[in-house]
Amino acid sequence: MTPHGRKCATIWARLSAGRERVDAMHIKTITAGPIETNAFVVGDEASNEAIIIDAPPDSADRVLDAIRDDGYSVRMLVLTHSHFDHVIDAARIKQEAGAPLAIHEDAMVQLRQVIQDGQAPYSVDDIGPDQYLNEGDEIAVGTLRFKVMHTPGHAPGQISLYEEQEQVMFGGDTLFPGGYGRADWPGSSMGETRETMRKLLELPDSVTVYPGHGLPAQIGNERSWMTEFVDKGSG
Repeated sequence: MTPHGRKCATIWARLSAGRERVDAMHIKTITAGPIETNAFVVGDEASNEAIIIDAPPDSADRVLDAIRDDGYSVRMLVLTHSHFDHVIDAARIKQEAGAPLAIHEDAMVQLRQVIQDGQAPYSVDDIGPDQYLNEGDEIAVGTLRFKVMHTPGHAPGQISLYEEQEQVMFGGDTLFPGGYGRADWPGSSMGETRETMRKLLELPDSVTVYPGHGLPAQIGNERSWMTEFVDKGSG
């Protein structure tokens, strides 16, 4: 099973399309870096507040332009996990957007260890963080309420942000159309991936997952293989 195995049958919006409308939520996708990683600027139309999710290499100019163009006040910059294609521009975005940076503590531990061991493929500026996020935490962005879900497997401390009213989740490299994030990286775990898929099966079919790479997935379209994957681990 590969992360990009098939396109979901129902795609609400192409990630390259720029600004998209999902009821009260505005989503702008910025795809950047050598492996085309997605950053998201997610705004609440009622309050003009926004959250930024992930910070790929070479994304900062476009992320900051998106914020200025829409006149957003940024509540938070959230990093879904510590892999370098998701964090390189975090320090600059944090500083220029004037936003606190949040990440799961396990993800920050891994990032610091990789930097300390000299294994980082890029130079990484200090990102703080300002806050650690845990399972069940809630992030308020105007009228939007993002629930933090701990979704490890691809990486330690990976998190997803779920907005129940809008039926939208931002999952980092948790779930893709037809597959899940690779579980053969240092610190990854197939067992944790399976438990994360089990957790995602509790979501409604209508939930659309915006991933860290490529096109969105919809839970209903992925349920069959996810269920089979989880059941194989139960035998």
